[in-house]
Amino acid sequence: MVLKIFFFFFFFALFHLFFQYKIFLNLLLTFELLSLLVYIICMYLGGMSLSVVSFHVCNMVLCFGVIESVMGLALLILCSRSSSEKHVSCFSFLKF
Repeated sequence: MVLKIFFFFFFFALFHLFFQYKIFLNLLLTFELLSLLVYIICMYLGGMSLSVVSFHVCNMVLCFGVIESVMGLALLILCSRSSSEKHVSCFSFLKF
């Protein structure tokens, strides 16, 4: 059951990533959903194996998800203050 929910949200995130890529906030939300899905599947597989190390890896994945969201929002604020637009095309000066 958990894997069906995982794959549904995974394909939803990929669909959203490919068709809503012009707005930077949508990209941030999609990447946050993908990191949450990685955390959920890590917890599921860790619960099946009953390994203590897997739960530490899950906490590390969760910390990376928080770091990713903070850095993404900092980029969004920085770029929106300098250009006053919300589209990704205005972020071309970042060179990535």
